[in-house]
Amino acid sequence: MDSNRLLKLKVVAMMAVMLEESTGDYLRTSPQRSAGSEWSVDHRRVATGSRSLSYFKSKRSSSR
Repeated sequence: MDSNRLLKLKVVAMMAVMLEESTGDYLRTSPQRSAGSEWSVDHRRVATGSRSLSYFKSKRSSSR
């Protein structure tokens, strides 16, 4: 590949990245990435061998 064509491809790639960044869509997380309901979080914790969510939450704060 000659250097002129390689330079054009680099410029096109950089412009594509700059245009995509200007929309700001890459900064937002998709709804599928959220933790979900407390039931699903608790289910995943127990399935992986961790303590339940209620136990985890009770240990983070002092008793009142």
